[in-house]
Amino acid sequence: MAGTDVKKTERGIVLIIVVIMIAILSTIVIDFMYSTRVAYEISVNGSNELQARHIAKSGVRVIRSLLRDISPEDLPVLPGFMGQSLVSQNGNDGWSLSISSFPVGEGNIGLRVTDERSKVNLNALVDQKSSRVDFQVRTQLDELFRFLGVDTEKSTLFVASLVNWLDGAAAGGVNDQEAVGAGGDYYAGLENPYYIKNGPLDSIEEIRMIQGMDEEFFSKVRDYLTVYPEDKKINFSTASKTVIMSTIKAAGVSVNERQNDPREIKDSVVGRMADEVIMHRRTKRIVSADETKKILKKVDSVLDISSGISGVVLKDGKSDVYTALSTGIAGGDVPVTKDIRAVIRKNLKKKNSHPELVSWIER
Repeated sequence: MAGTDVKKTERGIVLIIVVIMIAILSTIVIDFMYSTRVAYEISVNGSNELQARHIAKSGVRVIRSLLRDISPEDLPVLPGFMGQSLVSQNGNDGWSLSISSFPVGEGNIGLRVTDERSKVNLNALVDQKSSRVDFQVRTQLDELFRFLGVDTEKSTLFVASLVNWLDGAAAGGVNDQEAVGAGGDYYAGLENPYYIKNGPLDSIEEIRMIQGMDEEFFSKVRDYLTVYPEDKKINFSTASKTVIMSTIKAAGVSVNERQNDPREIKDSVVGRMADEVIMHRRTKRIVSADETKKILKKVDSVLDISSGISGVVLKDGKSDVYTALSTGIAGGDVPVTKDIRAVIRKNLKKKNSHPELVSWIER
């Protein structure tokens, strides 16, 4: 009997060991299968991400080639073309060229091109050589923010702080011009301090660092502002109604505050002027500074802001700086998206020269 019990005990132990081994092996197999699946998914996602990135990059290359040969704002308005995917518009919201979705290999591409000359240039507010404020640009900003419904107290603080942020440091100290705006001491005293720029902005996102700017303010104005053109002139061939109105207002102001003899232009009048410009470019898409003067004269023959218009409106109505947003999409069930935002500058003095990349941001 004793021998029988020993054998039963041994068989029981062996059975337990076998069960444990099977459980361990099952766990190892399941874990291996899971790891293999994860590795496969990572590999597929990595491949899709790489493919999406190259699709997005190809979109930027296409736009650079396009800009070398033509002025895109001269393209006809296309409410829908190539299966409704290609759209060119130029109404109250300004000019844009976009492709919503177009198949490329095993993926898709989306493109949107906008004109940086259709926006107000923040860097033009302060002359980097003299550190003097340009009061035409200041008027542009004040009127733009007013038309967009930004709180006046908030916008006044921001513009004054922007002046201090942009102006270069004078010899021996900080050259803050605006007592109302934040200076270097303000930023140095923050819980997470940083230096005041005392120089031009590198991107629109940088204004989030400036006193007076908050997320609500930023979301209202970001699409109407730029930092990339080399001067303040606005392209009336592509600008939105709001930017056109603020620019006409600025044309009635002198660059130098001491020489100012501002010409008051009523909102109702400036609104009609902007409408006439937009209506004009439905038939003649390029609007030069000289054509702008004629259009404004038809609305108000008494108002004389011709010299001011020459200072704030792009002379020939053809831009040199554009932003291309290219979106690459790759993958089946779980597609991967890659965005590239590129700022492209073309040299209008050299025909057929390849446009240069000014900025490149991937997300």
